[in-house]
Amino acid sequence: MAGMTIVSKALRDSAGHHDAHCMTQIAGVCGDATTAKTAGCVLAHIRYCGNAGGGQKPNDFHATFACGPCHIALDGNGTTKGLVRGSEEWLHYAMRGMQRTQDWWATHGYLTIKGAK
Repeated sequence: MAGMTIVSKALRDSAGHHDAHCMTQIAGVCGDATTAKTAGCVLAHIRYCGNAGGGQKPNDFHATFACGPCHIALDGNGTTKGLVRGSEEWLHYAMRGMQRTQDWWATHGYLTIKGAK
């Protein structure tokens, strides 16, 4: 889908759902490491492998629910807890968070897969 960014107000707003919580849960950073939404939650876009240009966000489904501290760590490129974008540790938290968020979206009816049973 080169050149087309998928933007969904529903997915962006879902981070504020009463049942949403940080799915990134970076060890030593996370302000919301429990299922109780205590630190707030935002939709943190995962920028990797050229999926967005400068000043652009990737597709809204290339994202994870993140508390403020985890969002800063994902975007900070090494300025928080040494988490460098593209490193093995960064990939672990980014991909795990994105998987958990997509599972949450499917469970809560925000994401459907054509032909899935």
